[in-house]
Amino acid sequence: MYKPKRFLITLLIFFSLFSIYAKPLAEKPDWIENWRTIYPDSVYIAQLGKATGKNGNAEIKTIATNMIAQYIKTNVQSQLSSSMETKTSITSEGQIKTSTERTNSQDITLSVDINLTSLEFTEPWYNKKEKTWYCLAYVERKKIWEQYRPNIQNARNKLFSFYEAAEKTSEPLYKMLLYTQSKDYEEKFFIAYSFANILSSSLTKENYAHDADIISSVTAKITEEKNKATFALKISGDKKNIVYQSLKETFSNEGYVVKIQDEDALYSVYATIHLDDMPVQSLHVICPSIEITIEGKTVSVFSYAKQLQNFSGLNEDIVHAKAVKALAEEIQKSFINEFNEKLNQNSLNNLFNDL
Repeated sequence: MYKPKRFLITLLIFFSLFSIYAKPLAEKPDWIENWRTIYPDSVYIAQLGKATGKNGNAEIKTIATNMIAQYIKTNVQSQLSSSMETKTSITSEGQIKTSTERTNSQDITLSVDINLTSLEFTEPWYNKKEKTWYCLAYVERKKIWEQYRPNIQNARNKLFSFYEAAEKTSEPLYKMLLYTQSKDYEEKFFIAYSFANILSSSLTKENYAHDADIISSVTAKITEEKNKATFALKISGDKKNIVYQSLKETFSNEGYVVKIQDEDALYSVYATIHLDDMPVQSLHVICPSIEITIEGKTVSVFSYAKQLQNFSGLNEDIVHAKAVKALAEEIQKSFINEFNEKLNQNSLNNLFNDL
């Protein structure tokens, strides 16, 4: 008579224990709807992945990882100019690979590899009613920023090796060239800066905002030094000022200022034209050549010498005119290229001397 009662008591205890210790698999985890609160954006990069189908359980973590990659890609693109193209992909080892390219004629590519060793996941959850798997991928911003930091530091160091050498140099031409060479790395730095800023804006600004401000001033510094680099031209043997006009035009096309008076200029350009006439019977044979030196107040900057093929003719004035014109054309073809090449070489020597 007491057995049914004892059975009911046992059954009641069993269901009570089951309700206490059984895992509530059917309950939706808080992180599905409140993940932005549980994993705040100021501390984490977090993205929710969804997957349906029979392979959903196997694919859900990869999908969540891809959501992280898409988040980074979208935010990087929003910070870079419209002339940039960013491609982001995930490797089988869980690496984010981002390649950013300029679409203009001067293509510069910065590839970024981040090994997401610090990426974490929630336990995947399956919604039977929706037949959908859910999983949250998240990573601490500080951890992933530290993993990426060598990229921005490397870009910064290359740029500042030229910038700091320019700051130590007193000669305007060399300062200008070193600033220009530092600017060659400016774009790579700011791409890396933008990427790092997505990972953690607070850490990026704390460590590199001052560098970014300095780098932004480089263009103005180049212009300032170029305006200081003024030239006065002194040419002998140029009766009709043809070579003078050619040299003046060449410097002006490069953005330099040509002064009339030598004392007003920082650099003096000395040019000597040689038009040696070696008559052969009734012919005038002229072998034209020119020597140019550029002297600063304290340093010799550049020397240039060219000898052209012989010009001949019966009329001496006509032969002279052809020879001088040929020298003027040669100056426009080769002078500025050799001048810039020499400046680059000298500015690099200054850089290496300072290292």
